[in-house]
Amino acid sequence: MTDDIDRISLTLPSSMVDRLDGIVADWEYDSRSEAIRDSLRDFFANYEWESGGDERHHGTIVVVHDHHVAGVADDLQSVQHEMADAITSVQHIHLSHDTCMETLVVEGSAEDITELANRLRALTGVQQVKVVVVDE
Repeated sequence: MTDDIDRISLTLPSSMVDRLDGIVADWEYDSRSEAIRDSLRDFFANYEWESGGDERHHGTIVVVHDHHVAGVADDLQSVQHEMADAITSVQHIHLSHDTCMETLVVEGSAEDITELANRLRALTGVQQVKVVVVDE
């Protein structure tokens, strides 16, 4: 072990250990420690996101919408143009004859990303919006 890694002890109910071991095997982690480190990275990112502050965040907003709803494409594009400072890129995918998905790569404050997601959620024809934030 290197000097920059600390060893800690963790006490868990046996049902959680069994579940962790199943995930370690299923996802082919090298060890429980590596799986827990991944989980903690996500835990830390969620904490930073929910804490707000002035930090810049990176992530995606996934929007699923019915493209047959009149004006939904124009409305989505208008919101995206109005909030272009928070959007790095957009990908549009046809999921079916009726349904499209857009993935917006975003960067900005928690306030800006949340505002963008909420504005997208409010549009008629939008069926689902998911925000995933990752931090360094």
